[in-house]
Amino acid sequence: MKDLPTYIESKQWNSVLGVLTGPMGSLSSNMNELTKNAADGNGAKKLSVDVRNDLYAIAGAVDRKNPKDAMAAYEKAVVKLETFVTLVSSKS
Repeated sequence: MKDLPTYIESKQWNSVLGVLTGPMGSLSSNMNELTKNAADGNGAKKLSVDVRNDLYAIAGAVDRKNPKDAMAAYEKAVVKLETFVTLVSSKS
């Protein structure tokens, strides 16, 4: 995911889509598996859905060739993903 800003800023749309379908493509199943181990009611499941929606928003922005929207969705996804990791890694 760290390469996405560079790809977005340089309008390398195929590279953005490659990341979304490659490394990020398995993210959904991994997040679903991790939510099984998360504490009930901690919001991990909702965050996993929200992250996926942000990734879809990036793909939509790529289709429209809109770097501003793609970057905004990327930034939202990063914040939510970091929170998700914290939630699923906590023992509470």
